[in-house]
Amino acid sequence: MIRFTDADRQKITATIHAAEQRTSGEFVAVAARVSDGYFSISLLWAAGLAFLLPAVLLFLPLQIRFVHIYQLQLLSFVALTLLFEFVPALHMALVPKRIRHARASRLARAQFYEQGVHLTREHSGVLFFVSLAERYVEIVADKGIHEKMGEEAWRRIVAAFVDAVRQDRVTEGFVAAIEACGEAMATHYPAKPDYTDELSDGLIEI
Repeated sequence: MIRFTDADRQKITATIHAAEQRTSGEFVAVAARVSDGYFSISLLWAAGLAFLLPAVLLFLPLQIRFVHIYQLQLLSFVALTLLFEFVPALHMALVPKRIRHARASRLARAQFYEQGVHLTREHSGVLFFVSLAERYVEIVADKGIHEKMGEEAWRRIVAAFVDAVRQDRVTEGFVAAIEACGEAMATHYPAKPDYTDELSDGLIEI
């Protein structure tokens, strides 16, 4: 699992602070360790494999009583559940990509509201979200920002952010995305002399 150093946190904070000097936009960076426990997925896999065990045993040249098969089935269910839960890489590999991304996207949007990004005076808040276990990236912007900047600009910023996270360069991904977004927003949301910092500039880790 990727861990942020103090230097990483300071670099992200400095980048947000610098970007906010160029625009009235407000930027928040959130990194989640994982977006969901996916316990139900582990249970489904463990139950499915345990359910298949009797068929495998019956085809083997073994003299085994049905009660013992049942006991082995229960033991295998428990053992597989524990294995899937305590080996994070295996656990995550069992979760379909569609489900991983749906849960991470849901958390990103929840954080947009929980961190108060929607409450800025200019309605110019932007959340940069990474879920580390899922290698998932999302940039959630307040109303109107997408339309003013254009979809193509957002796609480029997000694509570069995703590439960096996939290469485990999460801090660099945050920095590049924040800088690019600050530069793009400066035209439509120029800095104002009465600027006040409304949201946290530090990396929020959940």
